[in-house]
Amino acid sequence: MRRAFRYFLVSILSIILTLVAVGVIYIVADTHNRIQVKTGKSYTSEEVKALIEEAKEEGIDQGKISVLANLKGSLEDGSSVIAVLKSFYPDYIVVAANNRYNFVEIDDSLAKNEYKVENLSVDETTGRYSYSDGQTVSRFGIDVSSHQGDIDWEAVAADGVEFVFVRALYRGYGTGKLMVDEKCVENIEGAQAAGLDVGVYVFSQAINEAEVVEEAATVLNILDGYELQLPVVFDVEKVAAKDARTNILSVDERTNLTKVFLNTIEGAGYDTMIYHNTEMGAMLLDLSQLTDYKKWFAGYNQEFYWPYEFDLWQYTESGHVNGIEGSVDMDIWLKP
Repeated sequence: MRRAFRYFLVSILSIILTLVAVGVIYIVADTHNRIQVKTGKSYTSEEVKALIEEAKEEGIDQGKISVLANLKGSLEDGSSVIAVLKSFYPDYIVVAANNRYNFVEIDDSLAKNEYKVENLSVDETTGRYSYSDGQTVSRFGIDVSSHQGDIDWEAVAADGVEFVFVRALYRGYGTGKLMVDEKCVENIEGAQAAGLDVGVYVFSQAINEAEVVEEAATVLNILDGYELQLPVVFDVEKVAAKDARTNILSVDERTNLTKVFLNTIEGAGYDTMIYHNTEMGAMLLDLSQLTDYKKWFAGYNQEFYWPYEFDLWQYTESGHVNGIEGSVDMDIWLKP
């Protein structure tokens, strides 16, 4: 799945700005009475500079300069700003987006996952993930679209792939034109013939109910006569382009459109799922209204940072399997 968005690349920050950004948060962590991160608050680099200067004024007599020195050492050893922020604020989801660090308080009302990183294994040769906790053994899968070209599904199956999600259709983020993936039917039939479990996903850029109903009706028409083993997924993504048509949507509007699509698909007898990444789940959807649906989480770090329940994890977009030329998204199914 070609992701139209990327997290803000904090690694391009200079070491000076990095020290400023992390230094102030470290001081905050040790001196909560002086500076507090507010729920939903994000900070520009100018605001961060002002905060660190204030913290320095109040904390210099207590040896806080040593904190900055320690941070400099850890950052030079390869730690990132976002990694340090995550460790400082376990009660928040820290999102690097829109050139800001955003702090979203974890919702205690939402069910949490119980995945533990010590149960995660990474194959040194292939880079493939697997998870086993004594009760659950993960399944290995991929997701594909016409970007992967012609696929040798027998070779894919022989390489250990157990399931696949096939792109069924997509909508242009600028034009709004709805298109059927030219390889959709071929990929469904080829994967099932090779013994793989199959689901499909719809890359939506709908901005109103009429468009999202059109997406649901179109995918149902494609699936007529086919039996799926896995859900129909609503892939709601933020596109990085400033002129992306979905930029106008509020959280409530995007959430309501998601529900309309999923309810329409479920009404036709199919299982459903929502695909999202950290920014979408924390800032652009109201997950408290979407608790009845399975989740497919996209996160490319070797960690279980996302706190809420999810069934499926897309952990890389640069995997490789036999039978596919070039890179492919890799996933593991974590639920029994």
